[in-house]
Amino acid sequence: MTTIRTNYFRFLILGLFMTLSLSMGAASRLFHISRSVNKNIVCYDVQMKNGALDLEKPIHVYWHNNEDRPGAEDELSAIQRKMAYGYKVKTTGTNEATVVLTAYGKRTIKVCKRSGKWVALININGKECYLSEIYVKCKGPMSVEYVELRGKAVNGGSKQIEKVKA
Repeated sequence: MTTIRTNYFRFLILGLFMTLSLSMGAASRLFHISRSVNKNIVCYDVQMKNGALDLEKPIHVYWHNNEDRPGAEDELSAIQRKMAYGYKVKTTGTNEATVVLTAYGKRTIKVCKRSGKWVALININGKECYLSEIYVKCKGPMSVEYVELRGKAVNGGSKQIEKVKA
């Protein structure tokens, strides 16, 4: 009987947690950066304010640890934001923003809603694509060999990967 009550209690808590997560608007991942040096990733999630896209800071950027502290999440340091993984807002519109990444300002990324889902749009191989990942192949601790932009074409959904030399 105690086991049944314990399992029932766990089920109720899990249901409550899921309901709260959905009602609070759980984070929506736009894309992430993975690197050849380890399994940790830099996450780029849409950031909301009062139920709409936060036009001043439309993206929340943070580390997701997959190695020494699996599942742990840490904010970027000021240096990481300024020199490598941050972004600048170029333009804003009605519930959308165009940004450029600090480390690679040659392409813009548009944060907007498509079919009810927040997405990051970028040009990959000359096609408008939903950006899912940026892979960085490192030569050494502070040197990049190349970057791959990975996503799916908006028209047709074909997988797109473009290698950009550093």
